[in-house]
Amino acid sequence: MQIIPVTPDEYKTTEHLVQTAFAPVELSDHDEHRLINRLRNEPHYHPEFDLVAKDENGQIIGHAMLSEIQIQSNSQSVTALALAPLAVLPEAQGQGVGGRLIAALETAAREADYPAISILGDPHYYGRFGYVPASQYQIHASFAVPAEFYMVKPLTPRALAGVTGTISYLPAFGID
Repeated sequence: MQIIPVTPDEYKTTEHLVQTAFAPVELSDHDEHRLINRLRNEPHYHPEFDLVAKDENGQIIGHAMLSEIQIQSNSQSVTALALAPLAVLPEAQGQGVGGRLIAALETAAREADYPAISILGDPHYYGRFGYVPASQYQIHASFAVPAEFYMVKPLTPRALAGVTGTISYLPAFGID
């Protein structure tokens, strides 16, 4: 398996992959494929955080993307990253593709000196990779979500020391 940045000629393929992967997900708004298109048009888009997983035949079987977020309180604003979306074709799920994409993005984010990655997702899945409820750090979503599904992972041991607040997202997310 190869994990590499997506190229512009692969954008439509990744959008279709994301749409396919999220189609059976009941808790999805089924807009994830359009979200990645909007994020790619944001001024703060980072192509090095827009990755695909390719199988031995060169077929794209997974996609994951990080985007900048702000953790804001009355006294500070810290730029971190959000993982959204992470998608793997149904026939390639359960083979470690998602984990490899997460690991590659975490490495790239750490090398770029970002302190943490936030995720809204299944705590049983993301917990395996060290993600914990963001509330453990006094970090919260700017929208209503059960605390166990809103997670964060510091990328170095003390990366979130003293960091608290509410996360705000890029306009492409349509949240704030």
